[in-house]
Amino acid sequence: MGLITDLFFAIGNFFKWTFENLLEPIGYWSGWIFTIIGIGLLLWWLKQLLHFGNDNEKKYNGW
Repeated sequence: MGLITDLFFAIGNFFKWTFENLLEPIGYWSGWIFTIIGIGLLLWWLKQLLHFGNDNEKKYNGW
């Protein structure tokens, strides 16, 4: 039973090390990357909205 227990502790320590040393920085930087992508998409959408408004006003023949 000692060998199986040692293997479980080794796997647990590996997962703990992975979380503390690899996943935390990856999560931090991916959060910033997704934020920058989101801001870029929002700015692109606002630009497209402005162009649509200008084209729509040019085609408008109403009152």
